Amino acid sequence: MRNKNVSVGLFVIGGLLLFGIGMFLIGDRRQTFGQHVEYYSEFGNLAGLSNGAKVRVGGMDAGEVIGIIAPDSPPSRFRVRWRISARLRGLVRTDSVVTVDTEGVVGSTYLAVRPGSAKGLQASALATIPSREPTEISELLVRGNLLLNDAQAMLKEVGGKIGGTLESVTSAVSNVNDIAVGLKQGRGAAGMLLRDDEFANQFRLNVTTTASNVADIVAGVKAGHGPAGMLLRDQTLEGEIRGVIKNAQQATVDLNHASHQVDALVSDLNSQQIPKKANDVIASLNESARQVNQMISEINQPDRQGMSAGANIRESLANVNVATSNLADDTEALKHNFLLRGFFRRRGYYNLERISPEQYRRDSAFTSSTNYRLWLSGSELFQAGPNGQEELSAPGRELLYSTLTEYADSIVELPLVVEGYCSGRTADQLRLSRGRAILVRQYLQTRFQLDSSNLGIVAMKSSPPYRTGRATWDGICIVLLRRKI
Repeated sequence: MRNKNVSVGLFVIGGLLLFGIGMFLIGDRRQTFGQHVEYYSEFGNLAGLSNGAKVRVGGMDAGEVIGIIAPDSPPSRFRVRWRISARLRGLVRTDSVVTVDTEGVVGSTYLAVRPGSAKGLQASALATIPSREPTEISELLVRGNLLLNDAQAMLKEVGGKIGGTLESVTSAVSNVNDIAVGLKQGRGAAGMLLRDDEFANQFRLNVTTTASNVADIVAGVKAGHGPAGMLLRDQTLEGEIRGVIKNAQQATVDLNHASHQVDALVSDLNSQQIPKKANDVIASLNESARQVNQMISEINQPDRQGMSAGANIRESLANVNVATSNLADDTEALKHNFLLRGFFRRRGYYNLERISPEQYRRDSAFTSSTNYRLWLSGSELFQAGPNGQEELSAPGRELLYSTLTEYADSIVELPLVVEGYCSGRTADQLRLSRGRAILVRQYLQTRFQLDSSNLGIVAMKSSPPYRTGRATWDGICIVLLRRKI
């Protein structure tokens, strides 16, 4: 019998030692027993990030995500609480940037922290580090399709314009060639002058005769014979005639200049090989469009199991959601386990979400006269927003800040409860009082960097607790608890 008891005792002791060693190894792997520093970051889209995800600083595994606070309204953002090993704290600066990345195309999601610069100050614990929204693969595919559509539209527009320009240049060159051929073949008066010797001699004779006649006429005009001679004697008319001749000469010069410019333009187009270059540009654009189409086609092709890239991504995300849900269920079960219940209670996992307003009013921990109570009127804190919903006004923010500054040490050390009150219609009291408490909680977390596990809210409609000395209230009451819950 004694040997049996000894065997059972040794078995129990061995089991406890194995359990302790296993817990130590698991905790050491998760860096549970090391020193850590916690920070916050805010995102509009988590892209699949969940509790327990890795945190990498400069590409090195440094910690994990330990909490995600869901937004209470569409304008709000997800508030992610994460921690890293204290030995990497010096890399996290005020100008560091946090983003959500994935390992490969369909790998696990993790939180990437880019180290700050040497000019940036070291970020304090529980500080909110700036973040950059993640880019998802589906968004890249949509942008690629839009880019392809824009490229095709540009090709159509540029192709039409280049085609019209080439047709105009071709027509001009063809006309010049027709004129040159006509001159060489002797067509027209200029062609006859170049090819027909008899016509040229006759033309020279006529010109000579005309010149002789003109000389006689000029001599008669100089002598003052006839009406022309009389006109030349008039000085005023002479000046007008000189002006007309000068204008005719200038018009001739301008016409010659324009002719030279046309010749230079045609020569420049031929020397630069504009038609060939235009064809090369169009061929290059067509090749780029073909490559983009081929890349999109390869992405959309099914894999060996017959599934497309979009289907693989959707299946991976579904598996991640299932794993996250299972992990949440396991964590909830651990919270109520008698061995780990105290650990989770100290970590702040129990809050006011499951306490009704009636239970809250009867709980002496919240209604004790030793607690600090700060009563603030709703008319001093809130105003109607652009969408008709209430929001904190600028004077309300200043009132909250100036009021809580007097309790600066207490609001960091003691648990804090924001009680929301509304004296409106009975059907809307619960919704409006909760919305007011949420607005004040968000402001306190952002302005004072409070620990979310020590900050709770409760919607009290319009009735304060029985021991506060107030029958009704319309606004906010901030309660600083003098002892732990």
